[in-house]
Parts: sequence; structure tokens; C-alpha cells
Amino acid sequence: MQTLKGTPRMSRGYWLRKSLVVGQFSASVVLIIATLVLYRQLQYMQNQDLGFALTQRLVIQSPQVGEEAAITTRTAVLEQQLSQLPYVKNFCQSGIVPGNYYNFGANGIARPGAPADDNKKGYSMGIIDDRYLPTYGIALAAGRNFTHQETTLGWEKSAKLMLNESAARQLGFSSAAAAVGQTVNWGQAYQVVGVMRDYHHQGLRNAIDPIIFLPRRSVGYLTVQLTPGGMSRKLAELEKLYRANYPGNPFEFFFLDERYNEQYQQEQQYGQVFTVASTLAIFIACLGLFGLVAFTTEQRTKEIGIRKVLGASVANILSLISKDFLKLVVLANLLAWPVAW
Repeated sequence: MQTLKGTPRMSRGYWLRKSLVVGQFSASVVLIIATLVLYRQLQYMQNQDLGFALTQRLVIQSPQVGEEAAITTRTAVLEQQLSQLPYVKNFCQSGIVPGNYYNFGANGIARPGAPADDNKKGYSMGIIDDRYLPTYGIALAAGRNFTHQETTLGWEKSAKLMLNESAARQLGFSSAAAAVGQTVNWGQAYQVVGVMRDYHHQGLRNAIDPIIFLPRRSVGYLTVQLTPGGMSRKLAELEKLYRANYPGNPFEFFFLDERYNEQYQQEQQYGQVFTVASTLAIFIACLGLFGLVAFTTEQRTKEIGIRKVLGASVANILSLISKDFLKLVVLANLLAWPVAW
């Protein structure tokens, strides 16, 4: 048998060749699994329920040039014009938009009589108007939304605020309903008028922050909820209205779903890199396997010839040669799956 097969099968070169094939296929399997996991993770991030509506929201930068009183007056005019447009379903003025940072962070916020350590807890602060919730489709867990009058007065004069569920828990309330109507101290006493359901303001890469919402109008961003279709025409009309009301200010805008998904560019780039690496690894592993098959077949030419003369079929010969390599592929998977896990 050894004479017919040529080189002894148990030589050091034999084991080296097979070890290389196992190593190459193990690396390929690990990269394939990593690519699939990254792809599924990215799909999960982009398709998971975020707790608010993302599509068809046009976000326009609020004017920066002009006197505050004049901007406030013109904003009221613009809102009246927007409410008359048939393709505008809703709109709001806010200092925050999902996917962007908050207005600021703060601590020193606590319930009356709370432990001293509660003042050290941090909160993310967002400034919104009374249209923020309906424009973004954010649900209330308990209580009510801000009124138009409260947002006109501002949080200092109205002494009202809203919480998300995470902030209500951090403040020590047993439930969202228990927080409504209660007082929170932050330099002065503020009444909690409502608690929003938690939503993923910063995307699924981050845990949901405890957020406190403050009422105020005309700051930061104007979000317009549009009907689908004819976007170029709608943008042109909105730009014309904006420039007429805020002369000297550029019409700067973005679509919320596009901006929000920019958070996941790193995952997309990783996915592309892993896809290329997996393809190269598979190609190299197949080259190694092809080389080993060609070498082994040549070493066993005499054996194959004798088996053919004795009546072996092509299927028998292929099975004879393939089973050794299939064992290598199975071994490579057994090594690769625990590593990939």
C-alpha cells in the first residue's frame, strides 16, 4: 500500500499541509460568522421599534441671524403658513431631535426630602414645545403634554416639566402615574405634568438616558412631518417660505431617518471590511484545499489506476479522495465555532 501511494502518509509534510488547510478554513468560518452577526446586528438596529416615528420628518435649522423678538414674531407667521399647507401633517419647534445630542446635562435635581446623594445623579435636558410629542409620535405613559401657554412662558415661569420613564425611576417614583403631579426641586420647585414612554433618542448603541423635558418655543430646530411623494417641489416651497420669513438665514435641513442612521456607519464599515476579509479568506482556503487535493491525487495516481482497472466507478474514486478533505473541513468548523462564539 505504501509503495502504491508513493510518499508515506504519516510524513511531517503531510501533517503540515493538512494543518494549513484546517487553519485556513477555521479562519474563513470565523470571518463568515462575524460578518453574519454584524449584518444581523445592523439590521436589528435599523428595524427595531425606537419608540418614535422616524420617516417623513424634515428637520430645518432654526434662524440664527436677527433679533429675538423679530424671530419670535416671524416664527408665529411661519407656523400659521405651515398649518395651511396640505402636505404638512404636523410640525414642532424644539432644541433636540432624535439622533442628536441633548440641549445640556444637569444634576442637583431631586424630589423634596430625597437623600442627599440624589442631587449627584445626572439628567439629560431637552427643550421642546407642545407639538413635539404628536410630531414624533411619542406616547405618554401617564399625565399630559405641555400646553401652548406653558411653552410660550418657558420652564422658568411655568414651573412645569416632563420626564421619560427612566428619569421617573431615577427620581425614585414607583411608577409613571405616581410621578404625575409631584414636585421636583431644581433651584425652584417644578411640577411634573407628564411622563413620556422611553424612546431611543440616541439610537440603540446607547442605553436610554434619564431625560427631563422643559417647555419652550422657537429654539434649535423646526421639524416638519410631510406626506410622501413630490419631495423636490415641497422642499422648494418650504425654502421660499423660510427665506421670506427669515431673510439672511440659510435654509439648512436634513431628513431625520438619514441623519439617525448615520450613527451606524461604523457598523456598516465593519460589515464591509469583514465581507471583503471573508471573501479573501475563503478564496485562499479554497486555493489551499485545491493544492492539497491536486498533490494527493498525483501521489495516489497508481492506486487510482489500479482501482479503476478493478472496476471502481468515478463516484467511488471521488468518495475515496473527498472523505479525507471533508474530515478536514468538519475539523475546521469544530475549531472555528467556539472561537466565533
